[in-house]
Amino acid sequence: MELSTPLNYRARVLYTLIEKGSASLKDFPYLAGFRTRISELKRKFNVNLIPTVVTDVDKYGSHYYYKHHSLPPEEVNNAIQVYNLINKSKN
Repeated sequence: MELSTPLNYRARVLYTLIEKGSASLKDFPYLAGFRTRISELKRKFNVNLIPTVVTDVDKYGSHYYYKHHSLPPEEVNNAIQVYNLINKSKN
């Protein structure tokens, strides 16, 4: 599958989900609105994502939690259609 270059952050997050099959905050350390983009994809565009809670340890030894979102294989075609819909502008 050949996808065009993402033109906005929502498309960039969905592009990563399609290409890698999953995404988390660690994939987008520069994107303050990562959780918002995931929420938009789920609520506005009905992209089915499976969240998994992951535990990690920071450099000071403190434990923290974050969600790792996976795109089920049966949802890839829908995700591609949504990607083509949202990847039209830089907004």
